[in-house]
Amino acid sequence: MKMVRWLLLMLLLASLPATAGSLEGQGTASANAVLYFAGTHATGTLDGTFELTGQLTIEDETIPFSASGWVQGEGEGETDTLDIDAWATFAVCGMTEDGRDLAVQGGMTLSGLSASSSGTSGSGTGTFFATIFLDGAQYYAQGDAEGSATGGFVPPEDPYSMELAGQGTFTLTGTLTPVPVEPNDTDESSPPAGEDEASIASVLPWESTAWPEELLARLLHILTHDVTLEESP
Repeated sequence: MKMVRWLLLMLLLASLPATAGSLEGQGTASANAVLYFAGTHATGTLDGTFELTGQLTIEDETIPFSASGWVQGEGEGETDTLDIDAWATFAVCGMTEDGRDLAVQGGMTLSGLSASSSGTSGSGTGTFFATIFLDGAQYYAQGDAEGSATGGFVPPEDPYSMELAGQGTFTLTGTLTPVPVEPNDTDESSPPAGEDEASIASVLPWESTAWPEELLARLLHILTHDVTLEESP
């Protein structure tokens, strides 16, 4: 049965036109990043709040929205080149302009952010993939992500690390694809058809093995479950 559902999902994603809908969003993050340095190699974790506003276009209907929630991610890079790759998950919930509940949950990749001994700044580009929950329906959104960040070092909780406090702005622009949802009559704890984590992993716009393992597991969970802000990391 899972194989049949996976095949149906793949056939649907392949057959639907890119004009099924679109997402245009502008996000703002306030977060702290904890960095660890080993020579010129840096790794880090990110944790903070995320605000997202924008509009959906579905069947020629324009739907403005605003939502808020959390962002959490990881990054790594070489400080001698000042180039850091980052992976982030996010989940926001809010309302459309006409009062409908909405949630946008997914992840993004960015390359081009930088860090130095005095702080961090720069801009990055990448891709995003998200699930949108609206009116009992689900949509996959994917497209281009752009972001910029500035920040400065603050006293760290871990004396063996360096901690940054900063602000980031993001732009998400992409297309929407409806997700087939079929209630599971035999097991209410199982997600509806079309929300299988293995199926989602196969249609992500990047190699899932490139993501840190725990962060990838979190991404697949929020792509397949309508989480609440109480479930934030």
